[in-house]
Amino acid sequence: MTEINHNTVKIGDINIHYAESGTEHQDLVLMLHGFPEFWYTWRKQLPVVGESYHAVAPDMRGYNLSDKPDGIKSYRINYLMADMFGLAEALGYEKFYLVAHDWGAGVAWAMAIAHPKRIKGLIILNGPHPYIFSELLSKNDTQIAQSQYMAYFRNEGIEDDMLANGCEWLLKWTFETHLASGQMTEDDKHAYQEAWTRPNALKSMLNYYRASPLTPATAENKGKGFGLNPDDFGVKVPTLVMWGEKDHALVPENLDGLNALVPDLQIIRLPNVTHWVTHEAPDIVSKEILSFVDEQAGQSGAT
Repeated sequence: MTEINHNTVKIGDINIHYAESGTEHQDLVLMLHGFPEFWYTWRKQLPVVGESYHAVAPDMRGYNLSDKPDGIKSYRINYLMADMFGLAEALGYEKFYLVAHDWGAGVAWAMAIAHPKRIKGLIILNGPHPYIFSELLSKNDTQIAQSQYMAYFRNEGIEDDMLANGCEWLLKWTFETHLASGQMTEDDKHAYQEAWTRPNALKSMLNYYRASPLTPATAENKGKGFGLNPDDFGVKVPTLVMWGEKDHALVPENLDGLNALVPDLQIIRLPNVTHWVTHEAPDIVSKEILSFVDEQAGQSGAT
């Protein structure tokens, strides 16, 4: 397997840190993490994908070693998209493959919708399509209930509570079972604690939620929707969705009707996997990324 190396590049006014493998290869596979992760969630995929492709996993703005601009507005989707397109351009790529999980998937869906000609292929891991998710947040009782953390994360100042006792609450909410089962090690735990406790990191991470227009419905506005037009959210990019069916935050209905919005769609359901797909099924994730990108690149059988 290839080594993982680290670099930083200036995109606009901010510095973006990224990890990479396979710099000698021509095609870029850009891998976007979610909350509350950082490039490290792809640590097992980077060297495998890097055997055939230039695999790059950034710390998105606000996370770990990347800059953390002030203000909630700095975390709106247009800035998050511009960072990732800018990173690809800085690395010398106009078009590329995009792999993403959770909040990273939110950015990736938006990138593919807005600029389909720049995305060669899209791979989503447990990240809801924005239109379907908006409908479920408005009308689906289970999704509304399971998304109450999104409303909580919008509260100002909660980052101080989440940082207490070595980020005890956040570790319990995310990776407690993985640490107990051995799917994550003490070294992994310390890596996350280090990333979360960097100055202004957790506040910036939570600003993704504070800047988003999507939030679970209340009793007062349930069923009213967000005024989105599904015609504006079509994805004209070959897409693979890998979905852990035991996700604690996202209901299975996030896949219902997805093929109407994403005509060139493959879905792989992982019945015994939760939201944290890269930790629970790392080998499957690596294998399916390579298989899908090989297929799109016309290199079937490549390893």
